[in-house]
Amino acid sequence: MAATQLRDIRKTRPLRVLSPADWEHWTGKGYVIVRQAVAPDTVAALAEGLCSFLDMRPDDPATWTSPHTGNDRLPGHSGLVEMYNHQAQWDARQTPRVYEAFADIWDRADLWVTIDFANVNPPNRGPRAFDGFIHWDVDTSTDPLPVSCQAVLSLTHGDEEIGGFQCVPEIFAEWEKWVSGQPADRDPFTPDITGYSITTPEVAPGDLIIFNSLLPHGVHPNVSADRVRMAQYLTMAPAWEDHADLREARVRFWRDRVPPHPPEGGVRKAEADLYGPAKLTGLGERLLGLRGWAEGRVVG
Repeated sequence: MAATQLRDIRKTRPLRVLSPADWEHWTGKGYVIVRQAVAPDTVAALAEGLCSFLDMRPDDPATWTSPHTGNDRLPGHSGLVEMYNHQAQWDARQTPRVYEAFADIWDRADLWVTIDFANVNPPNRGPRAFDGFIHWDVDTSTDPLPVSCQAVLSLTHGDEEIGGFQCVPEIFAEWEKWVSGQPADRDPFTPDITGYSITTPEVAPGDLIIFNSLLPHGVHPNVSADRVRMAQYLTMAPAWEDHADLREARVRFWRDRVPPHPPEGGVRKAEADLYGPAKLTGLGERLLGLRGWAEGRVVG
């Protein structure tokens, strides 16, 4: 897999989606916002699909906070939804603008997309209330440091009131200074952000935030009175086409509509009972691993 840190990549391919200013922000701050990465009709279809999956009615707040609205695997009921294979989720993953943004990030074309879950955050009150958090999903004590990125697609307008993605760019920007001042036994998954400010970028439906996994990040609570925040998680990384077992497992997750990992406590609904396999474009087949990047083979 990749050995060069993403912030240290020297571009060999022309930028497709990101501007030079975007690239500078990505390498310096650890994240970039791809505006209108996904079309409004796909965003609307996915939001509608999430409401159906969770038995939520937008005009009835009483349906927003039932116990099955999220999953307790994330801190403070922060909204994880075990839905992976809705057609609109795949439409977002196989959107050319999304793919080309990740191709810019990795400076290569042969990528696979994650089969990841969604997120729904109703107003932050009652038993589901939480204070928000900042963390890393990778172990920042390893040498060399992990090389990966993550992303969140906003399905609703996002700001400091409705919450959503938040981060601490200054720690990313001055990593060596920050880490040199930390104790040897620091928590490699939870940074001490004393003296640093938290940034909550404002986003519109269809905007994609791509962030370096070394950027301290988390979820800002939804403190609005009557707004529901919705998002989809996805990312892309270099394809492992030589790993036949992994490739075939990915195809099975899509074909059979099963979770890519055993969900704790079960899932709200079995997707295999709701719809058939999502329709894939040629790009989607390659991002899944159903078809190879170098030639036209089909597996599974």
